[in-house]
Order: sequence, then C-alpha cells, then structure tokens
Amino acid sequence: MSEKHIIKDIRIAPVETYFGAPGVGRIVGRNSKGQNYGYNQREWLVQVTTDSGLTGVTNARPAMNRSKLTTLYATLQLLLDRDVFEFYRVSGGRVTDVNPRWEALLRENGFIDFVIFDLMGRALDVPAYRLLGDRVREWVEGYDSTLYFQDLVHPEAGADAVAREAKEAVANGWRAMKLKLGRPGRWFEPNAGVARDIEVVHAVREAVGPEIKILVDANNGYDGKLPLLETFVRETGPDKAFWMEEMVTENVTDYRKLKAWRDRWSPETMIVDGEGHRGRNTIYWQLMEEGLLDGIQPDMLDMGFWPFHTLARDIEDSGYATMICPHNYNAAAIGLRGDIQFGAVTERFVIAEDSTLHFDLYKMEGYEFENGCYRVPSAPGLGIEIDQELYAQVYRQHETVVR
Repeated sequence: MSEKHIIKDIRIAPVETYFGAPGVGRIVGRNSKGQNYGYNQREWLVQVTTDSGLTGVTNARPAMNRSKLTTLYATLQLLLDRDVFEFYRVSGGRVTDVNPRWEALLRENGFIDFVIFDLMGRALDVPAYRLLGDRVREWVEGYDSTLYFQDLVHPEAGADAVAREAKEAVANGWRAMKLKLGRPGRWFEPNAGVARDIEVVHAVREAVGPEIKILVDANNGYDGKLPLLETFVRETGPDKAFWMEEMVTENVTDYRKLKAWRDRWSPETMIVDGEGHRGRNTIYWQLMEEGLLDGIQPDMLDMGFWPFHTLARDIEDSGYATMICPHNYNAAAIGLRGDIQFGAVTERFVIAEDSTLHFDLYKMEGYEFENGCYRVPSAPGLGIEIDQELYAQVYRQHETVVR
C-alpha cells in the first residue's frame, strides 16, 4: 500500500454489560455443564489507533479466557510501530494471503484479526467484508442464544419458564432461538432429564408457533446416554428443530447413529458441531467426509476473519456440503458484528449467534435489526464506534495502555 498507517496506541479496558433490554436485567440460567451465567458478562475492549488517526476495535475475551492481562499486554505489544497492511497481502482491495511472519500470531489470536480488518477497511474506506469478496446478502439472520435452563431459575414454572422467555424473544423481534438442553448430563436424573428436554421443546414450539426456528444445543449432555438421545430425537421430531448441536462429544460411531435417527424422525434438522475446530487434523473433517456434519461452528472471534474464510474455501474445495454456523456467545457485541460482516460475503453462511447483551458504550447504527435479521452496514471497517465521552467517564479509569 502506498500510504502507511502505523499502530501507535493500544488501550485495553473491561466492559461490563447485562442481558436483556436496557435497564431490565434477567438471569440467564445454567447449561448441561456449568452454573448460571447470571445477569451480566464482560468484554475486553481493545482500541488500536494509528498515526494517521484511524481507530479500530476488537474484543480480547478469547485471550483473557486462556490467560491473563500481562500475557495479553505482551501479545499486543507486538503490534506497536507496525503498518496495518503489514499483516496481510492485499491486492486490488482484497486480502489474498497472510504474511508468513504474522501467520502464527494471527492463527493463535483470532481476535487480533478483527482489529486488523477493521483498520484496513477504515484505511480503504470500505466495509470489512469487502476485503474478502463481494457481498452475497444484504441482511444476515440472527438467533437469540440465551434460553438456557430457565426452568431451574424459576423451578415453580417448569418448562413454561423457557416457553415464556421464548415468547418474549419473539416479541422482541427474533425469528430464531436456541434452547439449551442436555439435562440428563448433570442436573437431572437421566430419565427425568430427557423428559424435561422433550417437554421444553414441545412447550416452546407451542408458544412460538410453527414459523419460528428452534435450535437445540445439549453441550454434550447425552454422552454415554444414546438410548435417551434416540428417545429425544424421536419424540421431538414433530417439533421440526432447525438444528441439533453438540448432542454428544464428536465421534464417528455416535454421529452415525445420530444421523440415522435424525434421517428417520426429523430429516429437516441440521446436525452441527465444531466450536473447538482448530484445523484439518480434527474429528470434524472426518465427520464432514462421511456426511455427518451439516454445519461447523468455530468461534468467529477466536478464529478470525481470514482463517474462517480459508476454512469455508477449503470445505468448498473438498466438495463437502457442510455449512458455516459461527459460535459467538461470549464474543457478544463485537463478535456478532464480525459474524454479520462474514455472513455478508460467505455463500454457505447460515445464521449469526446473538447473546442479546446490551452495551451503552458502542455505537452501531448501521446494523439495523428487523424481522430477526441484521442489515449489513456500508460503514468502513466493522462499523463500530466508541462513545468516547462515556468511555472517559466510566471505563478509562480501568484501562491498560500498551506501550
């Protein structure tokens, strides 16, 4: 590139947020593995500024989940005094490859990929997705992914607690939602657990009607309980789930059985998995090769734009039918906008995960929400601006400046 944009300032700050509409908190319950998520979550906002006055953003939560602030600080130090266009090879306004010097860093820290694409898009005055290709859709569908074990938050209501929140999600504009299942795994006696899972799916379908997409995710709660899983698939077949996610830990034998049950009782339902995908030498490629995986789900923020783009391209070149369904729970606001940018340019993209967390700090006016879908904005980069006045009042006192 003829004009350089040298990174000179990096700031990290924890940003607290909460579930639900502004000013109205709600508890998100547990899943098959862990305790309640509670009222709020945290992003680790990273702002990267160049000597030319550009500022890009990302969320460093994936790094903070793995390590600590001092490690993140040392990683981000590597970006200082580097040109924004040094990390990727760009030709004709499109990324064509990664610079080998930075490949390992970007592969291990996909969240950095977000801010690099944000800054490159701002420098070229184009949306981030244009760095990968031409737009294939103007709107990207999303789903509410916060319907956890609400029956254990409100035990007096049982399955109706989940159905009630499902109706609220529809009232708030969603046309797709994911239900956490896998109650036989930890929190219920096994037979009672599968009975409640089935009851929840029935109750939600009755509450929201036939047109709303229902996605289910067991977080591997049916491991070692295949007869119960068969019962679940058979009994919920009439509810026509859009997909079944992580019903059991990935292995070819169990997935063959799951696919056979799906084909018999719920042939419209996708089988999806793959949040832990980290390359070709994984079980997910075996599952794709055998036609056992309809959608793959690496975390968008953890993986990054370019690695996800090459994954989609590799699946296409391999002739597999597997679709792209990025995971994006803890990534929240910034991760969701990355999903939308990626979905704008990726033919086999299915739907974006939204944890419905509310942020006062971010200005994202271009991402209009209508009928369960987000408009793809035309703003440069990721199209995310920071309310700097609010940042100065609330968050600057907690920031770490990378020097």
